[in-house]
Amino acid sequence: MRSWMIGMVLGILPVGLLPALPGAAGLACLGLGSLLLLLHGKTQVSRFAAGLCMGCALAVHHGQGLLRERLVDPCSGQQQVVTGMVSSLPRSSLIRDGTPRQRFELSVESGVPGDCGETDLILLSYYGPREIIPGQRWRFQVRLKKPWGLANPGTFNMQAWFARTGIDAVGSVRSGSAELLSPARGPAGSVDRLRMAISQRIDALAIEEGPRGVLRAVTVADKSGINPSLWSLFQFYGINHLLVISGLHIGLLAGVGLLLGRLLARPLLLAGHPALWLPGTLALALAAAYAALAGFSVATQRALCMLACFILAQVCGRESASANNLLLAALVVLVLSPLESLGSGFWLSFTAVAALLWLGRWRRGGGWTGRVAGAHVFMSLVMLPLGGWWFGGSSLVAAPANLLMVPLVGLLVVPVALMAACLFLMGLPADELLWRVAAWPLEQLLPPAREGVSLFGSAVYVRMAPGPAQFFLALIAVALLAIPSGPMLRGLALLCAVPLLLPQATPGSDPPGLTRVTVLDVGQGTAVVVQASGRALLYDTGGGDPAGPNMATAVVLPYLRWRGVNGLDTLVISHADSDHSAGTAAILRALPVARVRYGPGIPAAGWGQACRAGEAWRWPGGQRFQILSPGGESGLSSNDTSCVLQIDLGNQRLLLPGDIEATRERELVRYWGRELRSQWLLAGHHGSLTSTSNAWLKHVLPETVVISSGHANRFGHPHPAVIGRLVRDGAATLETSRWGALEFEFAPGREPVIRLYRAEKSRFWM
Repeated sequence: MRSWMIGMVLGILPVGLLPALPGAAGLACLGLGSLLLLLHGKTQVSRFAAGLCMGCALAVHHGQGLLRERLVDPCSGQQQVVTGMVSSLPRSSLIRDGTPRQRFELSVESGVPGDCGETDLILLSYYGPREIIPGQRWRFQVRLKKPWGLANPGTFNMQAWFARTGIDAVGSVRSGSAELLSPARGPAGSVDRLRMAISQRIDALAIEEGPRGVLRAVTVADKSGINPSLWSLFQFYGINHLLVISGLHIGLLAGVGLLLGRLLARPLLLAGHPALWLPGTLALALAAAYAALAGFSVATQRALCMLACFILAQVCGRESASANNLLLAALVVLVLSPLESLGSGFWLSFTAVAALLWLGRWRRGGGWTGRVAGAHVFMSLVMLPLGGWWFGGSSLVAAPANLLMVPLVGLLVVPVALMAACLFLMGLPADELLWRVAAWPLEQLLPPAREGVSLFGSAVYVRMAPGPAQFFLALIAVALLAIPSGPMLRGLALLCAVPLLLPQATPGSDPPGLTRVTVLDVGQGTAVVVQASGRALLYDTGGGDPAGPNMATAVVLPYLRWRGVNGLDTLVISHADSDHSAGTAAILRALPVARVRYGPGIPAAGWGQACRAGEAWRWPGGQRFQILSPGGESGLSSNDTSCVLQIDLGNQRLLLPGDIEATRERELVRYWGRELRSQWLLAGHHGSLTSTSNAWLKHVLPETVVISSGHANRFGHPHPAVIGRLVRDGAATLETSRWGALEFEFAPGREPVIRLYRAEKSRFWM
């Protein structure tokens, strides 16, 4: 049985990495092969092979269903009137202008044409004052788009999240186009309504914002109150797992259930009715209730499955092997959602439990305090390579931080918060006192924790980007450390860890003479990175909210860290429009920058100076940078004040014009003439009809034109007329909205190398 389960898990895992799925014939062959092996195979190898075929067939079938239900490309961007029921807890936030936004999932009943896909579940963003409640039926006028995520090296893959959660389309709703059809009543959405009521109660408390956000996260898994700053703070100390309802919290509730069950079973035993089933049943019921409050995340599914196996074995009077329970839990999670393995949550959750089981196998005896401290140290070592692989860094103080915070959160904050939630649902006013008790330790610890970040910075949180070999060698090193051994085995462990401990051979370690230019996929915005001779230049930061989530924190900084860039030689902010400048402050906070240049209209804050036509500088490798515009003119529009930057690599030139429009293009043509000629051009204003004019193209004479724009954006960029001009002139056109990040390598004596991220990392669900 175990060999069959192992085979099935290993059959499911690789399917999510396929660029395309086999058709009906391939699926039938996999199913038939599995059946024949099960019927006629008697050995462990045949059972393993049967599980392998069955797991692969299951994952392929799931993937084919995902593609059938997804909104098809021709329907992306169309307006639809959709009717459905709210099927998730809305996540509330305020956008930059103060407008409330609620994001929620809608189970579609009608409105999506059949030729657009068998769309069942859509993710909507509602901008308006009306409160969205789980279980309500609504009719929305929405502009649906295919679930599409930004595609960049070293960054979070939103499209993988869409695939894992089964989102078939995304869309936005304005306040005037929403009609409530029926209020929420009955069992549909009742759990999410309870979660919403508890979350709103916590948010209304007169306590600090940070502790409120933590309480909402650990009580009902509502992360609306976890802003990027708070998440980064917990990540800095290696305790961000505490913001997720995990198996640790489920185990705590199960322990309470076992204790209560034993107390209740005693009078029944004295009365002659031994209720051996009661403690386990109560433990499982409480754990399941808390998992429901958490929305049945991967960690809670794993914990519930392992707990159910343990309790069932106890009731049947049999021993329960934890390793088998973990394997069964992995199988259950993957059968329910075969693409769950694409996310970090699956691997972190199961690896953490496997590491603890491995440690428990080898470490016996010793005092309780020593075992607890040793477990925290061991888990912090496990997280070094895991954190580097999934998040680009790990905390060096994770062990002491977890030693303090895990008992504090697990034994005080969570139990008291859950008791407060019970009192609130019962209508008892004493809940506020308990909420305050749960929040008090957080209020005391968060301010000094923030001070620690400002004092110690990168000395505590280490950025790293391990490759596959470094990652697996580091895991082997940690596994060897758990085994009681002599100097030889410990020496081998240290040898395996050396590649991770040494300075990282990052992807940015390029040979001399090579210049790398990367146009990042930042949606409807611009961000271009130039690297050569150990230096880096960033042209624009992408869009977003300057004081909140933006492309600098979500894309640019993770990419720079993945490339091993620890500082910028030059930061150029072309002009003040937010899709080019929103991340300026985030970049300047995160990295040292030697030179800052910006277009007029951006407030000078003592960190640079305005662009001035004619300014030029050179890097040691011979790369020459020159600003062509603006020249100090007044009365220009915001777009026409853009810093126009030309990069001369000797045998190749690149031109980055920001958002300048046709009138400004003609002025630059008159002034610079033939000097504008560049083989590589970034299309002005994201391919808008107002830019990339005929006169401009005739003088620049680009061979390759890059268009940085958002997928199915509301502006219709790039405009078909602009594409027509480029096709007529014979220029190759590459769009970030289609190919993701675009990377160009220039080296003397060889043709430029072009890498299209989506083509290189092609997956069937992308």
